[in-house]
Amino acid sequence: MILNDIDSLMESLATSVASNGNAVSRFGARVVVMSKFIDATFPQLTATQCVEIIRQFRQGIEDSLSLMDDMPLPGEYHSTLLEQTNNLLTALDRKSGGHR
Repeated sequence: MILNDIDSLMESLATSVASNGNAVSRFGARVVVMSKFIDATFPQLTATQCVEIIRQFRQGIEDSLSLMDDMPLPGEYHSTLLEQTNNLLTALDRKSGGHR
């Protein structure tokens, strides 16, 4: 009986690990695609386009943050979100000719 419980627990654990691994792999693939898309499109943007993107991007991030106010997310999530947001905003600001 105990061995059956251990086997069942191990199977459940293996299934969970595989599922999480697949989810992380899919997320990683999305990050690669979006990074390459940014790398390809960013040099093509005009200063005027950058200004408008900054405005819309800030609004989108603010909207996302307000939706997440009630969600318990790890500190790493928030710090990475803000770090990546600031990196993109800084690059857009430089390309737009502004240095706010």
